[in-house]
Amino acid sequence: MLGGAIAPVVPMFCVGPVTYRGQAELRKDLDNLKAALGSRDPSFAFVPAVAPSGVGFNAYYRTDEEFLTAVGEALRVEYLAIVDAGFLLQIDEPFLSDVFVEPDLDDKAMRRKADIYVEAVNSSLRGIPPEKVRYHTCYGINEGPRIHEAALADVVGHVLRVNAGAYSFEAANCRHEHEYHLWEKVNLPDGKVIIPGVITHASNIVEHPDLIAERLVRFAKLVGRERVIAGVDCGFSSQASYRTEVHPTVIWAKFRALAEGARIASEELF
Repeated sequence: MLGGAIAPVVPMFCVGPVTYRGQAELRKDLDNLKAALGSRDPSFAFVPAVAPSGVGFNAYYRTDEEFLTAVGEALRVEYLAIVDAGFLLQIDEPFLSDVFVEPDLDDKAMRRKADIYVEAVNSSLRGIPPEKVRYHTCYGINEGPRIHEAALADVVGHVLRVNAGAYSFEAANCRHEHEYHLWEKVNLPDGKVIIPGVITHASNIVEHPDLIAERLVRFAKLVGRERVIAGVDCGFSSQASYRTEVHPTVIWAKFRALAEGARIASEELF
């Protein structure tokens, strides 16, 4: 999982009341992105932010529920700032999928822990219009065997309870590509959109645009052509201390293929 780490991973433990710090840095990042967009509409750009479940471990609050609620309240400062700046907010929560492969939990405990994660996210998003929110879950950022990952069928029920307008998940990862069949049985709620990954961060192979288009068309035929956005399985480097396992020149080639595949799919569907 941490093969690309260039600094030791040190677990963070909460030992006192949680508050948000870094408002000036946050504003600087948002202003920089807005400047980079120029005259483009910022509402088409998204800014990722970590979910409450991704901020360390509890060693202060009486329960994990209290801890996650406190973290969510602190993160709400960041969430509101992103939305108020005119951007889409993307909640990144790979940790939800991890719950369903924790060896020390039985099925009931897995579901309860996942419930707590969803409740914490929804509490922190209260009052934010769902159409301003994207929710992302995945299985990590490394090039690994991936034989112990949770099935999307285990996770999707909790994902769809998050108060977001769009849901991002892995679908180009060859351990999960077949899971598009899940949408033959799972009902996508009205007004919601899916963002399946159609290129993967876990391989240096550049996907062919025709394959990308084929993947998009599969989903569009199941949930509706207006309800699919072409996405990436995960970020190619979601940590500042991580060296990408996919070379940057390959990353850009993948993005060019993504754009071309989306164009091909759009021509076929529209």
